Amino acid sequence: MHPTPLRLLTPLAVAFAVLCGPASAATVTVTISNFAFVPAETTIAAGDTVNFVNSDDTIHSLVADQGMFHSAGLDTDGSFSVKFPQAGTFAFHCGLHPYMVGKVIVK
Repeated sequence: MHPTPLRLLTPLAVAFAVLCGPASAATVTVTISNFAFVPAETTIAAGDTVNFVNSDDTIHSLVADQGMFHSAGLDTDGSFSVKFPQAGTFAFHCGLHPYMVGKVIVK
């Protein structure tokens, strides 16, 4: 009895899936510098993470306009990460300096 093509392909498919694995999520950095978010707008894929890093000498915080996240105050070199699991546009601002605004677009 000869193996059927399906029996031959199944182990190959499993090996391919194990070796390649799922696409890994990325981490993008948004820097807080000179009372601004740099970049002010960033586009990422669903499942990616944005790491906000404060490089100012002043405390800043991050507040999502829709309430998805709210950080504590970030001192110099402090950071705050947010994972974005689904598509959408997420506006945010600094809780201490509301004129500092930014946007994450998740595709």
